[in-house]
Amino acid sequence: MSKRFIVFLVVALFALSGCAKTKLVSTWSNPDFSGPTLKKVLVLAVVKNKMQRRLYEDSFVKKLRDTGITAIASYTKLPELSDDKDVNIKKIKALVAETGVDSVLVTTLASVDTDEQYIPASAVYVTGRGGAYGHYGMYDYFGYTHSTVYQSGYTIENTTVTLNATAFSAKNKEMLWSGDTSSLNPGSAVDVIADNINLITEAMKKAGLI
Repeated sequence: MSKRFIVFLVVALFALSGCAKTKLVSTWSNPDFSGPTLKKVLVLAVVKNKMQRRLYEDSFVKKLRDTGITAIASYTKLPELSDDKDVNIKKIKALVAETGVDSVLVTTLASVDTDEQYIPASAVYVTGRGGAYGHYGMYDYFGYTHSTVYQSGYTIENTTVTLNATAFSAKNKEMLWSGDTSSLNPGSAVDVIADNINLITEAMKKAGLI
């Protein structure tokens, strides 16, 4: 395998892996909310994939319980979500009444966007050992240990996954808080879920909700 090809692989790997991260891109807090903090939360992930829904809800419930909050995964009470929003609303109302929660945290997939990014040509400085011992003088040796490999430009495809999490009061049905996270080139749904939950939880703490 040539040195040029190895350098290309390394550059491409860092270009991709360096972008694989999740960040909180926007938040909104109800200016009229003054407490108390949430004590019992119904976690609802509105996704069609049942396994992803369970994974998200279970993970968020665990995170909330670790902070001392009682949390319920909606799928344990409502395993099926209907394509009819009116049917869902009716079932969720009944579930809120049944569980006695003080709030509902709803997470939805806001968007999945794909675009292309051009990585321009660059010169990569490569170092190495300068040949056989005793064969070169100091300056010849130094020159041999350094070479430049030119990497031509190339295009990569970026995927951005945006999730929205919104907390509602079960008592007056008002929106209490909302936040969006953006994940660039996520490795898997597991990665997106874990990062989203960590960021949303910290943001809700700062907002005084939990």
